[in-house]
Amino acid sequence: MALPLYDGANYQLRRESPELHREFQESRDGKLVAGWELRVPDRGPDGVPYQFIFVGPTQEHRGSAIRLRMMAKGGGEPDDSAAVTVESYYKSGSERVVIFSGTYGQFRRIPDQHAANAAVAAQVRSEAGEDYVIRVAVACPDGGPRPDPVADDSYFELDCVKLWWNETA
Repeated sequence: MALPLYDGANYQLRRESPELHREFQESRDGKLVAGWELRVPDRGPDGVPYQFIFVGPTQEHRGSAIRLRMMAKGGGEPDDSAAVTVESYYKSGSERVVIFSGTYGQFRRIPDQHAANAAVAAQVRSEAGEDYVIRVAVACPDGGPRPDPVADDSYFELDCVKLWWNETA
């Protein structure tokens, strides 16, 4: 029997989240790369920082749920072989953690990603704190379908634990 997804998430990052910083489309290394960048919010009104935790697999669960659908310009979706990466990193580009690395076909093969325990899962644990970026990217070979993150039916959902933590001496 397959392990369930992590069920302790208290927050979901998505296109409509206030943390969305930008949608991007770029050409890099002969590939068309498109997706979304999110930023961990600034400190709360009391000066306490936020943190997002993406839970990786354990013996009890597969990890935090990751859902994705990317439409292509002109209709359709990218090829199943398109590379999908979800990562977090400090704003300088350091401390990079690849939360998920796989293919678009892994998402497309799931008929209903919102069904219980049906979504793809985070492959490793990542803790993104102050000044961190979370990036969801789909990379397609140049000349193939062009990924379109602004299309109405394009979306992503990253289940996570959002902490507003306070450390005292």
